[in-house]
Amino acid sequence: MKLLSYLIETVNNYSEVLEGHNVPKTSNLKKNCLTVIDTQSAPRDTVVITDISGSMNINDFYPTRLGGAIEAGIEYVNARKNLNDRIALVSFSTYAKIVLPLTNIKNKGRVIEVIRSLSIDGETDINKGLQAAVKIFSEGISTSQRYVILLTDGHGGHPLKTAMKLKEQYNAVIEVVGIGGSTSAVNESLLRKIATTDVNGFNHYRFIKDSAGLKKHYKNIATGLIWKGGE
Repeated sequence: MKLLSYLIETVNNYSEVLEGHNVPKTSNLKKNCLTVIDTQSAPRDTVVITDISGSMNINDFYPTRLGGAIEAGIEYVNARKNLNDRIALVSFSTYAKIVLPLTNIKNKGRVIEVIRSLSIDGETDINKGLQAAVKIFSEGISTSQRYVILLTDGHGGHPLKTAMKLKEQYNAVIEVVGIGGSTSAVNESLLRKIATTDVNGFNHYRFIKDSAGLKKHYKNIATGLIWKGGE
């Protein structure tokens, strides 16, 4: 009992010291804790997964939904400044294709060239795109942060098991972007489950209705502003 009383007194005294020095309380530290490093400086391996199904040709985005996605992807590449970054590109519809394996960002011209080459084909199967990301990450050991940026304007596939594998086995942060004229274009409940949810409850899914907002969002993902509450 004497030992227990001593420990309680010690903890109370320590808490008083912390308060005297304006040190955040434990509860506040937990509230602000994030599962990812929200800086631009840490190297990343990013897989950019883009829906190229037929509906991506709709022009409610300028010039089309796919055109908006292409420009947003380029914005992400240009906003990343760490020369140890690597970027891979996956297109998906009925099937998925790794159109560019992990490539050092020093070859930015090549990455942008491949992004611009994306074209419309097939229907939407989100799981196929995520499976391609698993294949990319499984082909080598990396100490970089792993990111997936998934963009879609539709429904389709059964992606939850694959998304969980990316999060748990590869410790990947999954950013999910739904686009279209309205949220009814996508299955928002499913997309939120695919996306990473931080320990503070922040979910990495967002629905965006225009090309300008999409470019801004991709830039925020690149620079870390989204994890600081940036719009």
